[in-house]
Order: sequence, then structure tokens, then C-alpha cells
Amino acid sequence: MIRHKLSQVQAFLQEQGLDGWLIYDFRGINPFAIKVLNHGGNLLTRRWFVWIPSQGEPKILVHDIEFGSFPDTGYPLHKYNSRQSLLEEVKKLLGSARTVAMEYSPQNNNPYVSKVDGGTLDMLRSLGLEVVSSGDLLQLFLAWTPQQLANHRKASAVLTQTKDAALEFLRQKVSSHTPVNEYQLQQHMNAFIVERGFDPDHPPIVGFGPGSGDPHYVPSATHSKTLEPGDAILMDLWCKLPGDNPFADITWMAHYGSPHERFVQAFQSVIAARDSGLKLLQSRLRSNQAVRGYEVDLEVRKVLIDAGYEANLKHRTGHSLGISTVHGEVAHFDGFETLDERLVLPELGFTLEPGVYFPDFGIRSEINVYSKTDGVEVTTAKQTAIDIL
Repeated sequence: MIRHKLSQVQAFLQEQGLDGWLIYDFRGINPFAIKVLNHGGNLLTRRWFVWIPSQGEPKILVHDIEFGSFPDTGYPLHKYNSRQSLLEEVKKLLGSARTVAMEYSPQNNNPYVSKVDGGTLDMLRSLGLEVVSSGDLLQLFLAWTPQQLANHRKASAVLTQTKDAALEFLRQKVSSHTPVNEYQLQQHMNAFIVERGFDPDHPPIVGFGPGSGDPHYVPSATHSKTLEPGDAILMDLWCKLPGDNPFADITWMAHYGSPHERFVQAFQSVIAARDSGLKLLQSRLRSNQAVRGYEVDLEVRKVLIDAGYEANLKHRTGHSLGISTVHGEVAHFDGFETLDERLVLPELGFTLEPGVYFPDFGIRSEINVYSKTDGVEVTTAKQTAIDIL
């Protein structure tokens, strides 16, 4: 994996004025180390380091007893044994380097990339090193392949079919005056996804009325509101093709009967905020300008604050789309819960999902975007009007 991306990583290090990237792990505390090295789960019980300089060949430092069993990377292996020799060998490994990237976030502003323990940072700083975040470097190893993008689009299509089927299910219940609750709708949607061969990971979020005002509300067989006239209806659903494929994730709003003015105004503000984030991404990427995760969040949040909804904001604007879970490992659109300063790089997937929440209802609109060198592609259905039952 290192060799496959080496030229790209070293070009990035040079652009950023960094001497290199020091990857560190001890018994799996840094999950990114495995992704970069791709060592296949070999048993490693001692500390190990991978040094990728901005120029030259990578080197690896491992404990003496694992020198012979460390996975073959084709790069030189160096060894240590005692605590003192560890410090000496790390110093040799880094040579004249002074500024190094690691899985670290200043002030833990971004816990998603902060994986190196404080003691290890103390040790490296004692050698006169300045440590900066490797958050952008890690993203280079998580870019989607063309096949993964194609499979994400398939998952997106199934989500559109699922929300359409859910709305039809509700309309049938309403027209026949048959009671229906949140849990029944959730299970109907989940079965629809599974029957088409897709993996939902866990069932959708479905909230009627007050439930829609709780961003992570979960109905159950024993605790579930029955749909009533005047209820807001929020459906947050996601799925992926089984295997090494990325998720798709959307949120859709409906209303039982004509919505009141508060609902309409809030919906229109959320849509405008979502689209302002989309416009920023398109503008920056098309003009080859850097855009960072928190900047998208600030742009979207400003629209909602200007509309008077600052007290009704509960979460970030969006997250990256993952493969093992719906929330990914690359940049999130977040300057609220965390400060995500990572770049929005090409060939990655994200959600734009602003929301506003009240005691009696909530509104969220969620679309997926795929970043390219010349802009973004919206890969999911894009709600522009309230679905009224």
C-alpha cells in the first residue's frame, strides 16, 4: 500500500513543506497504520514506526523480537530492544528531519485523526521535532476506486426507491385510515433494502412529530408513535452493497396534511443552507482552490443562523461516507462539534445534512456528494419540496 501511493504522498509532503510522515502504532491504537501498511493483521505486540521521508526510501523500525516476523514491505527494517535504544533508533530513523506529520490533532480539535498518545509525542518533541497533523495524508489512502463509486451510485438508487416505497406505504395507510407507527415504517424500509441485496448496517431513523426533533431518535416495537394529522415525518436511511463498498445516506422529509408556516420556513431555510454548502464546494473545487471541512460547515451554518435558528442547531453539517460504517474516516463538514481542518480531496464521498430541531418537530435534508478535481457530483436524490400526505 505504501509503495502504491508513495509518489503521491511524497509530493504532498513537499508541497506542505514537511520533512516526512512518521506512522506509529502499538497494539492497534492507530487503526490508520494498518491501512497504510496493509500488513494483514500480523501479530505485533511491540511499538513500531514507519518513516516516509519527503524524499528517499521509507524505513521501518520494529522491536528486535518481531524483526523476523514483521510483514515484508520491501523497505529496510531497523530494530530496537530497550527503551533507551528505542529513542536512539528513532533519532537515527528521522535523521535531520525537524517537522513531521503524525496521527495527531492540536488540542484534540479533531479526535477522528488523533491516535498518537501524549507520551509518544513527548518523546519525539524531546528530540527537537515539531509534530503536525497527518489528517490530509491519510485521506490519500482512502480514495474511492471507480468500482466503489459505481457501487455507491447503486446504493443511492436503492435509497431513492426505498423512500418512494415508504411514502407510498404511508399514503396507503392514510387513505385506508389504517394506523401506522414509526417502528412499522422503519421495519418496512429496512426489509425493502435487504430484499434488494443491500446492507443497511442497522435500521433507518424514523421520527413522527416530536421524534423528528431528536437527530438520533430510534423507535422500537414497544416505544413508537402512531402517525397523526399534523405530524412531521423524518426518514434517515442508508445502505451499501456488501463488501468493500461505500455507503449512501439520505434524509427525507414529509408531512401529514398541510404543513404550518413554522415548518415551511424551517424547511426552506434548511434547503437553502444545504445548497449554499454545495455551491461552495462546486466553486472552490472547480477553480482548484482549497476547501477544508470546517469551511463548508461554517458556510451552511451561517445561513441557518442568519435565518434565526442558532438555538435549534444540534450537529455538524455533514460527514464523510465510510465503507465499514456509514460515517467515514476522511474529512467531515464540521466546525461545530470538532474543528475539521482536513482538505476536501478528490475521489471521496460526503454528506451535506443540515438540520434544525424543535420540541414538536425537526427538519433535516441530506444529500451525498462525490468530490472531483473539477467540482462535485450529487449522487443521491435531492429534495426540494415537502412531500405531503
